[in-house]
Amino acid sequence: MKVKKFYTVKEWNKFKSNDYFDMQDMLCQKYDVILTDYQTKREKIFSVLKKINLKNLDKGITEFSKLVQSFGGSMEQLTREIDSQKHKDKDNLDLVWGKSDNSVPIWSTTEKNYDSQLQHKANLEKIWGNEK
Repeated sequence: MKVKKFYTVKEWNKFKSNDYFDMQDMLCQKYDVILTDYQTKREKIFSVLKKINLKNLDKGITEFSKLVQSFGGSMEQLTREIDSQKHKDKDNLDLVWGKSDNSVPIWSTTEKNYDSQLQHKANLEKIWGNEK
């Protein structure tokens, strides 16, 4: 009859790391190896399910809800910052191009300027042809 050796699963797995020979196999041939804390898959599942109770579940749901609200708040703030930046950029462009009420246009808006723009358009049509 073989001598019994008791190991935990963690201790037993340490014997697996030897590259030269299988230490686990050698120990099994020499001794009756008994794993003290071994659990089957079914036992592991039931032990995890036993740890879950309504108090822990409610706590987890509350934490998840807070996380989602925090994420939503930060996304809302980011969206507001992006929208305000776009609005500022549009205002700056309007100031440059003279579309704003308090801006001074770079190019004049007189009849002479309008005639000049028509002349430029006519010259472009001569060069590139009619767009139609």
